[in-house]
Amino acid sequence: MKKDNPKAYIPALKYHWLTRFYDPLVASGLQEKKMKMHLINQASIRSSELILDLACGTGTLAFLLQQTHSGIQVTGIDADPQILAIAKEKMKEKRAKGIVFKEGFSDQLPFSAYQFHHVFTSLFVHHLTLEKKKETFEEVRRVLKPGGQFHILDFEKPQNGWMRAAFLPVQFLDGFETTSTHVKGIIPALLKETGFAAIEETRQFSTILGTLRAYKAYKP
Repeated sequence: MKKDNPKAYIPALKYHWLTRFYDPLVASGLQEKKMKMHLINQASIRSSELILDLACGTGTLAFLLQQTHSGIQVTGIDADPQILAIAKEKMKEKRAKGIVFKEGFSDQLPFSAYQFHHVFTSLFVHHLTLEKKKETFEEVRRVLKPGGQFHILDFEKPQNGWMRAAFLPVQFLDGFETTSTHVKGIIPALLKETGFAAIEETRQFSTILGTLRAYKAYKP
């Protein structure tokens, strides 16, 4: 589908009517705060740096970044206007400052090159086809400053048979085309292929929906 078609993206839980359940499901079923705080803590963030939360969803990671690091500027971007509306409403309720939410696609980021010190993304890459994964990683590399860091949290290679079985409901919901490569552990290879360096898996998490792994990589 064309990118200007509003149906050209997949909502966080595949169907629009499920979007309102996204926050409670992820918070309770996937240890959301624990995992996202790990992702934040693995980053070397300094005051006044520019941060991109890619596929920001309802803004949970963006808010955690803003709460834990004073003086930074966080931009959250997502292709789903419905989920962005939730993020903006949460921002009003929290009276959060230093966060901007924008609508856009991961493979055509509306930012100039060398703009951000860090790019974070969580529970997003498994939604993309292999081609779109590559294009997204290339876009992340483009908008990162030299020496900038890319931080990823997503479903990846299960550490045992139980975790493999637990991942099946995610595959039925999100599609086998986009998720099958994650069963084999696609992210480190994609990072290397798209020009990232010092690629490191920093932690793995066992959840009711399978194994999630956190990664950190640098733009040379």
